[in-house]
Amino acid sequence: MRLWMENSFLWLATQFGHDNIATKPILLPTQEHFPIRYDGSQESLVKSAEIVARQMELDINEINVDTYDQNIQEISGDFGHRIWTEIDKDSDEKLSAGLYFGKNDQGKYDIFIEKSNLSDGENLIATLAHEFSHIKILGEQRLDFNDEQLTDLTPVVFGLGIFNANSSFKEHKSLDGYGHKSIGYLNQREWGYALALYAFFKQEESPDWIKFLTPNIRSDYKRSMDFILANTDKVFIEEYKGGS
Repeated sequence: MRLWMENSFLWLATQFGHDNIATKPILLPTQEHFPIRYDGSQESLVKSAEIVARQMELDINEINVDTYDQNIQEISGDFGHRIWTEIDKDSDEKLSAGLYFGKNDQGKYDIFIEKSNLSDGENLIATLAHEFSHIKILGEQRLDFNDEQLTDLTPVVFGLGIFNANSSFKEHKSLDGYGHKSIGYLNQREWGYALALYAFFKQEESPDWIKFLTPNIRSDYKRSMDFILANTDKVFIEEYKGGS
């Protein structure tokens, strides 16, 4: 997995420009970078999409962004009736945070965001970054097949990795319960390594932005950076010979 991530990172940097990636400012979960009120409104979606699109060098006018409700499923009956039912929240089914459908009849990319994300700025930005990455990889025809792990890695090179890393595992605690929600395809340790590669690529050994990472991700980042600094003769050098 380490070799896959290093080779995939270099492939992305080649696709989008080594100098461009090395100098592009990183976006932070702050009011300065995202002056938006995350209140579940359509406005929060639109404004976030505009910022993420600009960061990822996309024209927001070429993207149709809308919402859907993951908790509602449509069942079509044999006699033309449609039944709407809620998904079992206790099931093991992995719910989606966003959907990419390519270009519609108007020539715009269709991106749909699960509406519960509109109240969580970090999750919303992470989901937009992931779905917009499909445009960068598939829509711009850099690959002709879908690779979700590569798509997960793409926001990192565009300076949005903090959001996707932090959203990879979030705990929710209250007086009467505990739960968690995860977004994406890379796990915590892999996100730690991805961000360490990003910092190493930008020649930032201890960047200030790591303070915005959740404790678990920050810990994995530091362990990953320790490994990279102790093995600089191997990182970005060894060839990956496995599958996708």
